[in-house]
Amino acid sequence: MSSPNTPELRDLQEPTALSALLRAIGKEPGAAMKPLLIKISPDVSPVQLEAILKVCAENSVAGIIATNTTLDHSSIPAELDEEGGLSGAPLCKKATALVRDIVTKAAIPVIASGGICDAESALEKFQAGAELVQLYTGFVYRGPRLLREIIEA
Repeated sequence: MSSPNTPELRDLQEPTALSALLRAIGKEPGAAMKPLLIKISPDVSPVQLEAILKVCAENSVAGIIATNTTLDHSSIPAELDEEGGLSGAPLCKKATALVRDIVTKAAIPVIASGGICDAESALEKFQAGAELVQLYTGFVYRGPRLLREIIEA
């Protein structure tokens, strides 16, 4: 519900839409037996984050995945910039800050995602309060050795 590459998908992060979606999911047969994780945008404002966390707590969401890709391309030179969500190293600090914010404001477990390209960036996420990390871009570029480095660190 947070991919910037799907038009209007991020609208589902708004409290009314998110609440309706989570209630509908909760009514599905067997829903209570499956943990539900919500992946949020790194571009949410503090007010939006508070609302998302409140709705997630009210609907017994099992965890927050922080974060999806960002629309903030300020770290990319204009001549190299392309449309769509930005992932990888340029997202690292923003994603870590959001993990830290979530952990200080809610009791919902956090899975960190975004900018984890080496053991150091994974450790930053754990130090910020993440319980797990999710790898994408770093894994694509570094392969299975990234897992080993993180585990050893």
